[in-house]
Amino acid sequence: MSKQKSNFPGKPLSSLKQPSPLLMSQKNQLIDSLTSHISLYTSNPTPNPNPNPRASILKWFSSLTPHQRQSHLTAVDPGFVRILVQMLGHVDPRGHCTFIILPDLPSPDNLPSLCCRRSRGLLSRVAESDAPSRLIFESARLFSSNEGDNVKECSVSLNCLDSVTVGEELVRDFDLFVETMDGVSKGEFLRGEVAELGEDWVELGWLKAKGYYSISAFVANRLEVALRLAWLSCNSGKKRGVKLKEKVGMASASANVFWRKKGCLNWWRNLDDETRRKVSAAVMGKSAKNLCLAPVSPAGSVDETSVPQSIFSLA
Repeated sequence: MSKQKSNFPGKPLSSLKQPSPLLMSQKNQLIDSLTSHISLYTSNPTPNPNPNPRASILKWFSSLTPHQRQSHLTAVDPGFVRILVQMLGHVDPRGHCTFIILPDLPSPDNLPSLCCRRSRGLLSRVAESDAPSRLIFESARLFSSNEGDNVKECSVSLNCLDSVTVGEELVRDFDLFVETMDGVSKGEFLRGEVAELGEDWVELGWLKAKGYYSISAFVANRLEVALRLAWLSCNSGKKRGVKLKEKVGMASASANVFWRKKGCLNWWRNLDDETRRKVSAAVMGKSAKNLCLAPVSPAGSVDETSVPQSIFSLA
């Protein structure tokens, strides 16, 4: 029998060429866009049937004054703040971006690697109209926990920032705060138990489910962690493990840092103009580094809200 040639269409593998870098780049962008849109359309809130310990935490939190709420949402966390500053560096020149951190792939400075993706089209428009995310972003405040410990080391450099808190506008209205956190977390705020509170980089389930997430979601995740730790500290909740006990202790210390900072600002605001000028002159005489001082108006008064400028807004 004569051997027939196969009519199977196609080319041998040896004749195939590698796709061009441009084609691969376009393919990756398409995959990224598809996954982002799938995440957007599947992000409807799905309430957890087991709300505990949400009810207990919110009942306790609602009984606090606005300033007490601020203190318990304060976190002294240098690593978190440094990552947050890195995120801001991507957002300003490029518009809205989403991020993901990779704790398993540390960067040279021992922080998790940070991946950034720019939002386009529908994703960008949705982000611009997201009121809860915008409120969290605008109310976040960064400051240094060590400011004032040593006059000679005074600095307002970004490298000195190590703490985050929120403005009173976010926590003054309890219902608005819960509504905002529910909006960012898609209804998962304080839902269920969390076993990883003692870890260095805690990503709650609702944040992980987003894949890439916004700065506001990253901040909201840290606020929820701070709130859970504060509740454990103030209500003698279960503290399993050495790491968790350390984190609970740090939450208590962070609240004290807030009150110290608030006391310092209240003291400054209550000074008269002449005393402020004397204090400013004394600090200038003792410090060899740049200080952020308020300009003196033509009338000789000093702006009570800007000296010293030591709390920075993300917005």
